[in-house]
Amino acid sequence: MTRQRTPVEQDAFQAWMYGSNCLLYENDPGPAELNVGTAQEPHLVPRSVAWQQGYAMNVLVDFDGDHARLLAAAGECRAEAGRRAAESPYRAREWSRAADLCTLAAAMVEGAGGHRDDQARRRVVASCRHETTMMTLGAIPAVAESSAQELIEQLAAIDAEPASGSERPPGEPVSALIAGDVLQQVAAGWSDPGREPPADRAAVAELVACAGQVAWSPDRDLWHELIYRLSGRRLYRRYRTRRTRSPEDAPWIDIPSFNRFTWRTRAAYVKGTFAFAVDYQVCRMCGLGWVEEPYTETQFQRSGLARAALAALRSDYAGLSWHTLGGHFREAVPFWEGVGAGVAGGYTQRAPCLHIETG
Repeated sequence: MTRQRTPVEQDAFQAWMYGSNCLLYENDPGPAELNVGTAQEPHLVPRSVAWQQGYAMNVLVDFDGDHARLLAAAGECRAEAGRRAAESPYRAREWSRAADLCTLAAAMVEGAGGHRDDQARRRVVASCRHETTMMTLGAIPAVAESSAQELIEQLAAIDAEPASGSERPPGEPVSALIAGDVLQQVAAGWSDPGREPPADRAAVAELVACAGQVAWSPDRDLWHELIYRLSGRRLYRRYRTRRTRSPEDAPWIDIPSFNRFTWRTRAAYVKGTFAFAVDYQVCRMCGLGWVEEPYTETQFQRSGLARAALAALRSDYAGLSWHTLGGHFREAVPFWEGVGAGVAGGYTQRAPCLHIETG
């Protein structure tokens, strides 16, 4: 008599079907990198990673974004891979890939906050359902339009509901979370009016002296980027504003850029008051670095913060040639000539390489 599968075993079997197909496509001949972004915003990733992304989204949708189910299935798939390793190495690889897909799907849910917030879970499921539809039938205009409209309506309906998770108190709009975030302050270039200004220049001088001591916030990984794109640049923005806060006493912080996708921001605070920020990006493959829009609050200008920050970045990413994306305003030319003296690249204007995004 055939034993009936348990729910976890059935989930694992479903994941295995996706994993076995995923391996086939990963091993097919073709370009080494595939675009998981759009024609307007390309984002190239290794071929195997691209296929795993796509199949992980299918797993996420099939499991309805249930974080616990995904993790349980991942564990069962790994166990099955171990049991089959000796008798059938390739079949073990299929089960191992199935475990990878479940783990990636769980990471997508977690990255969107869906493991604690049911509304976030439903948002990411709706977004992934749309994306999987587009991957298979998106070439048909009517299907693409219908799927996009359905996604818009689903997200609007979810947003109209009262908050269900602990991330947002009932009745508090999402904008309240974003407006209060340090990252938003850095991007907008204003300091919190509720904070007192620094008492004297001694604190600023101390800040300049410790420019190399930086508190780092985690960079967004590939799966957070994917969720950010799928949800119309909304889900990951919420996740990011919750997770990129740095210690209150950290004078220098390095966080994902609010303005430029994949870039980072190096910012400085004097006794908790925002003082300076600059966006930057580097490409080690090309040996290039870019900085954009250094901004210093009025009361901290001409104190050496910008010069110290740029020097710290050059130290952190040694051996690069440094540039800016845009040209320099006439009044800023003396500054750039000064900080660029003796620096490889001299902070001259240079278009981005093919490996980075600018928006």
